[in-house]
Amino acid sequence: MKKAVIIMVTVILAMFFCCELLATNLQKSIIPAEASWVIHFDLEKFAATQIGNHLLNEEDVLGLGKKNAEFKKKYKIDLLEDIDGITVFGFGKGEKNIVACLQGNFDRDHLLGLLGAEESHKEIPYGKYTIHSWDGDECGAFASENLALMGPSQDAIKLALDVISGKKANIASSPMNDYIKEIPSNAFLAALAKDISSLAKGKSKVFIIKKTESAMFSLAEIKENFNIRLTFTVKTLEDAQNMENVLRGLISLANMQLEEMKTGFKVPEDIVIATKGKKVYMEMNYPSKALLDIAMGKTKFSAFHLIADFNLLP
Repeated sequence: MKKAVIIMVTVILAMFFCCELLATNLQKSIIPAEASWVIHFDLEKFAATQIGNHLLNEEDVLGLGKKNAEFKKKYKIDLLEDIDGITVFGFGKGEKNIVACLQGNFDRDHLLGLLGAEESHKEIPYGKYTIHSWDGDECGAFASENLALMGPSQDAIKLALDVISGKKANIASSPMNDYIKEIPSNAFLAALAKDISSLAKGKSKVFIIKKTESAMFSLAEIKENFNIRLTFTVKTLEDAQNMENVLRGLISLANMQLEEMKTGFKVPEDIVIATKGKKVYMEMNYPSKALLDIAMGKTKFSAFHLIADFNLLP
């Protein structure tokens, strides 16, 4: 497997696997105004949560310790100590328009040495930066000592570097900036997207997706509870009211089935669902200890398949 691809894929999988599902906050200065979606994960903040600390430090239930040791030996990167966060964004449809930004401490000389061993490795000067290309469809660049970019397209890497150097506008000039302002400062995971109905056109029959224009999702830990927030904008005021009714109905249905299955799990009654204009807000808190018990297998939870049973079609 391509050496640099292993770096990107392993970091991404390790982080998201730990979540089973951003230290560094989401930095607007590295995201182009053209971005149609963004995902930001802060490993340091996740590690500071009850569930994160337990899974990553106290008990190696995921087998991450051994994998991390092997990875560190080969690439001189400690996934748990050297990587602060990762931001992945896309400019539209297709894998060619995706860039992953890794923030942390890197042994640049070692990594460049691995790349240099690739017969197809090429260096492309781009202003004050150097873009590395290998195997014809893999690219990467060091934007700074602590920021590395990776993606399948030179054009995508160039756009990201132009934004970082201030030559092109960043996401602060995009409508998604309003969502960024809503992300809690202690969120360890945040996801943003715009033009959702267009991106999913022809691929989704779920009317919630078809009616949604943009959205923001975040996870954080507040005191001893996991805080989950979802905000999305729909096309009309009527759609917003319909969405609220649908969400309330789904929660009631889920609780009925969970009670029948005697799972011991229930959607909290104090969940907040509200509308403001064409925006729909949903916020839920759930005890971190209860989620940790589920993650550790101490609490049996087999209700994820219920999602597939919900009738979301109009």
